Amino acid sequence: MNRGIRVGLTATHGMAQEVSQNPPPGVQYSLLTPLPSSGLIRSPIKCYMRRYDEKEQDLIEVVISPVKTKSRWILSCENFQAVTAFSLLGCPVPRFMRVAYIKRLLLKENCRKVIFWSKAGRNTLHSYAHLAADDRLLSKVTVVYPAIRKVPDDLIRFNDRDVSLLFSGDFFRKGGVNVIDAFERARRIYPSLTLTLCCDEKIDFNTPNMALRAEYLNKVNSTEGVIMRSRVPRDEIIQEILPRTDIYLLPTYAESFGISVLEAMAFGIPVIATNYFAIPEMLEHDVSGLLIDTSRFNTGRLFRGYVVDDIPRDFREYLTDHLFTYLCRLIESPALRQRLGMAGLQVARTKFSFESRNERMREIYCEALQ
Repeated sequence: MNRGIRVGLTATHGMAQEVSQNPPPGVQYSLLTPLPSSGLIRSPIKCYMRRYDEKEQDLIEVVISPVKTKSRWILSCENFQAVTAFSLLGCPVPRFMRVAYIKRLLLKENCRKVIFWSKAGRNTLHSYAHLAADDRLLSKVTVVYPAIRKVPDDLIRFNDRDVSLLFSGDFFRKGGVNVIDAFERARRIYPSLTLTLCCDEKIDFNTPNMALRAEYLNKVNSTEGVIMRSRVPRDEIIQEILPRTDIYLLPTYAESFGISVLEAMAFGIPVIATNYFAIPEMLEHDVSGLLIDTSRFNTGRLFRGYVVDDIPRDFREYLTDHLFTYLCRLIESPALRQRLGMAGLQVARTKFSFESRNERMREIYCEALQ
């Protein structure tokens, strides 16, 4: 082991890129290229079930997508539903068959660990009673929080005027409707308020409801103060956009983790989000952020498969009203923005630091190689 532990990362997620640049002591990371696929198994997840035969690596760390390999490997994922998201030649496969196939794969001896990014992610196993009761699988399962790079102190700033808002990602699924509606109301009171949208018109405005899509594309393009940036490379977001942001908005309806919340917290930016899935593991309401409680609504049933077709009126008004109220609180109080932002910054630098993640991951790598 004097040469260090060689870990290959499947480059299927931005998280792999971030991890590769911040290895634990004694660990050498490299980004892997998958072998050609037969195309039999298909998935919306990039590189899903691709083949890796890596003789140069001691271990493969697979990010989100399970793989076919004879090498030792560990799986790092957001939730179990994502791991089972595949079809055969584009034809749907019954859930029990997909789950049985993945379970068989994870129970093989060369799969050494199954890492979830949150407790909420690990708890998705309880949606499958036979998985939650299988000690062979549970013995491989653990939780390791993702890490976010430390932002230099000179990039942390708190502005006391001309507040700038930021929203990014899948417009309808992440609550863009409520962001635009709340922004319109807020701008009537605070005319210097601006909102940057990092959303691509072709990629991020996904909905089967064409009338809803047309309505909000028109609002985005005609509302004063809205700046449409399309999709921006991650480095540009970190280097240019986040340093100029005062409040980050994520009133999401469905989320597998919420890494963008961590990115904002790393800059000391106060966040307004829903208390969906793993977000409460990052933010504590009125301590390190502001959380809109959506527990009275069954969002999993309202938006099955993360598809936003119809937004019920009571849900829409409830979310927009709370977002507007919290937004006004933050706009009117630079002190509150700084208090929440600094608390979030401390969480990012401790609970979600690379020091914390790397210490745990090195233990996992050593255990996997025994």
